[in-house]
Order: sequence, then C-alpha cells, then structure tokens
Amino acid sequence: MDIPQESWLNPKIELKESQNRGKGLFAIELIKAGEKILIWGGLYVHKKEAEKAKSEGKFVMQCDEDLYSVEDRRGGDKTYFINHSCEPNAWMGDMFTIVARRDIVPDEEVTIDYAVFGVDSFYVSKWECVCGSMNCRKRITGKDWMLPELQERYRGHFLPVLNRWIAGLHS
Repeated sequence: MDIPQESWLNPKIELKESQNRGKGLFAIELIKAGEKILIWGGLYVHKKEAEKAKSEGKFVMQCDEDLYSVEDRRGGDKTYFINHSCEPNAWMGDMFTIVARRDIVPDEEVTIDYAVFGVDSFYVSKWECVCGSMNCRKRITGKDWMLPELQERYRGHFLPVLNRWIAGLHS
C-alpha cells in the first residue's frame, strides 16, 4: 500500500468561510460524480506510535486495523476542512481519497458524512449537526457506521476497514 506523503486538494476547490461551520471546502467549478476531491497525506503510524502521539496531545485518527493518521492542523493542510453533512455530496474512494458522490456545482460546499471514516467507537461530537437534512442525526458518533440505513446508503464507500467490518456483520 502506497501511503501519500503529501495531501492533495482538487484545484476546483477553495477554502472559504462556511455558514455555521467555520471554514469549509467549496467548489469553484463543476466537480463530476466520481471525481477526486482530495487525498489525505501526511504522517501515518502504527498503534504504538499513535498512542504516544495521543499522549502528547496530537489528534490521531484510525485508518485501518493498525494504521493511524497523526494530524497536525497547524501546517496549513486545507484537506482537513471538509465539513460533515448527514446528506453529503462526497464519500470515500479508498483509504486516503475522497471522491464526489454526485455532481457538485460551483459555490456548493463539499461535505462528507463523518460516519464513512469514523472508526473511534468512543467519539461523540461536541457540536450538533446543522446540515438541515431530513436524515440529520444531530449528534455524530464513531458508531454511526453501524446504522443499517447508513451501511446501505454508503455501501462500499466507507474507509476500507469499515467496509470489511460491515461485510463481517452481514456474513
């Protein structure tokens, strides 16, 4: 598996202020369904190094059984500013890549449901979702991927580890 060293953001996207959400990513040109939106690069470590990074106060996100991303948001990496929506226009293409779920028009915010990469079962958002979708869950958790309706809606477009776990639930 090739781990990307650098993050990449589609040049059709720019970082702007997002209503009620701080900063967000917005399309400045049409992005077609299936088109790559961003690739998360950076520091990826195994569990022992991840635990050390957590103890040092760094943000750590599990990506696979024994692969973790150590995130440093002070470095100016714009790819971390993708906001959540319970009715998103993007989802996972692979472990590091987010792709358009449908066409995204200019000036539309690019969003993803955090359930597609939320592996930490203890995570509960401190914030309340304000997406306004009929499917809005309000409070986002690291167990949302277990919801049958989300498994159906995003089938095959979770982090690969979650896709495997979901397949195991249904076998």
